[in-house]
Amino acid sequence: MMKLFQWRYGLLLLPVALWLSINSAQADITCTANMNNGTVNISNTITPTNANDAQITATLTYSCTNNVASERYASLCLGVDGGDFDSATLNPRYMTGPNGSKLAFTMTRPDGSLWGNSSDSIYQPATFLIGPNATVNGSAVITVSLLPGFGNTLATQGFHSSDFSGNHTTLTYQSDIVAPTSSDCNSGIQEPSQFPFKVQATVVNECKINTTSNIVLGSRPASTTSFTGSNNQAIDMTCTNGALYNIGLAPSNGDTNGAGVMTDTESNNYQLPYQLLSNSTGTAWGNNGNTYATLTNGVTGNGNGTAQYHTVYVTVPNSDVKPANYADTVTIHVNY
Repeated sequence: MMKLFQWRYGLLLLPVALWLSINSAQADITCTANMNNGTVNISNTITPTNANDAQITATLTYSCTNNVASERYASLCLGVDGGDFDSATLNPRYMTGPNGSKLAFTMTRPDGSLWGNSSDSIYQPATFLIGPNATVNGSAVITVSLLPGFGNTLATQGFHSSDFSGNHTTLTYQSDIVAPTSSDCNSGIQEPSQFPFKVQATVVNECKINTTSNIVLGSRPASTTSFTGSNNQAIDMTCTNGALYNIGLAPSNGDTNGAGVMTDTESNNYQLPYQLLSNSTGTAWGNNGNTYATLTNGVTGNGNGTAQYHTVYVTVPNSDVKPANYADTVTIHVNY
């Protein structure tokens, strides 16, 4: 007799617990930086006079902390691009102001070379050692200068700035437990915390007299009446682009309507009257006010950031005086 045995198999499921160990990952070193507390203000009084050479020195500080209980070697790079006007252009960089006004500037490292990113960043040229749980601090002086040759004298009145926040700055570093033979911190770890800052300057209205030139009337017979002389470069001045100005002329006798008196240069005993004019048709040029609005017999103009010349006319009603050399000094008043 044959018997058939049947075996029944049961699947026993054993609970298996997978224990995941979660550890907080922490970099062996961390670095931070600060650029002049976030603001580099070149000047609050930029005019055509200093628009090509105004500068300031700013301080870039950095700090690297070793987070572990053994020493670390590190190298650090601090880079900056062209800013929010044009991130790809490092020289010149530009600040922008009202109505498209611009100021070109540069930023240089302590050795006078351009400060940028990658190979021209600020860096620790030799690897530095940080002790266990210690911090190393350092700083570099950055010179921020306005640049000639890029039309800065054409800037108009107002606040100008360039923003270097967000991705416009980079902070990267490398670290190791032994001193490396070479270290390129630009290819190392990039800290998410950068060093945002702004470069700024304020353009103000100003007028500057560059040169003056005498009005020479020449030799005249004593019988000559009502003759006129002029000089088309008598006043050479430069005003901020867009600055409204009003020029007053005051003879030495203080007459507000420009009616002066020349005196003989030998004895000062003889006089020759004259009249200052703003044109050849006889409009008196005086100084009857001390502001742009109150001066009503002056000559007005609009600055363009470059040299502007003004012609001064002089008429002498009668030269029937003692033969001699006659002269007078005229004071120029510029209101803007």
